[in-house]
Amino acid sequence: MPLLQEVKYETKMDRLGDIPAEKVPKVVLSMLHDVRNSVGKLDSSFLNAGLARVLEVIEDGKYELNGEVSTRIDLSSAKGIIDAYRKYSDGGCQSCLNLGRETIDAQDASSGFYCSVSDPDYDKTAVGDRLGVRYSGFSPKISKHYQSPCGSDWKPRFSPKLEELISE
Repeated sequence: MPLLQEVKYETKMDRLGDIPAEKVPKVVLSMLHDVRNSVGKLDSSFLNAGLARVLEVIEDGKYELNGEVSTRIDLSSAKGIIDAYRKYSDGGCQSCLNLGRETIDAQDASSGFYCSVSDPDYDKTAVGDRLGVRYSGFSPKISKHYQSPCGSDWKPRFSPKLEELISE
């Protein structure tokens, strides 16, 4: 049975929300370089990896080196930062700065705020056994734009998108 050593990579930040939005792309890019350098200390071939490969490894959440003593690097801390950046730069309504109108999901009663593109899921004048709820689930417009941007009204919290950031 081979020996296995587990190592955990820790980011220098806990949350992207604690950093001014205009500095977040630089911080994320710096973290990608730091992951490449940190993993490169154990696997020198990784120092030559492009940022697209580093991002792929981070999104996998781990990196494994096989040798006489196998090493598994836990990258979950970096993965959390990448997931948050992707959510607020590549997402739909949830990543937009132009939020304002509240809608309620009829299936689980959760609410969210959406911009002028929204087709409200909440109607104060509705009657019946589900007062206030007009649709089953998100309204048609919200469903359409929840994961992907609407167009002209969409302004992400973080810019540029992750793929554009690593290609610069």
